Amino acid sequence: MEFKNLQDWAKKLKNLSRDYPVLVEGKRDKEALIRIGVSNVLTLGGRRIADLPDLLEGNSQGAILLYDLDKQGERIGNKVREILISQGFQVIEVFREYLREAGIIHIEELPNPWRR
Repeated sequence: MEFKNLQDWAKKLKNLSRDYPVLVEGKRDKEALIRIGVSNVLTLGGRRIADLPDLLEGNSQGAILLYDLDKQGERIGNKVREILISQGFQVIEVFREYLREAGIIHIEELPNPWRR
């Protein structure tokens, strides 16, 4: 999947989030995504990473990982990816990779692509 710009990225994330939950670290990350129209956002919110497959069971065949691109986000993302793949879930990370290329490190700092 390719993105023309941040607005295209947000539009595609919004559409795919109808079928796949978007996993983020915390409440402010979730609020940033909701602000740009993304639904189906789940936070770790005190949950154990090992419990994520149970949370997704029956709701989806996979998840979009959108953890921050700092050291902690990388650590969490690696653990979540490993656990979900071992349980047979599809892991979608293309949205996170676009943010890396765009130099956006923290999800909570996402600009609203429709704001002028």
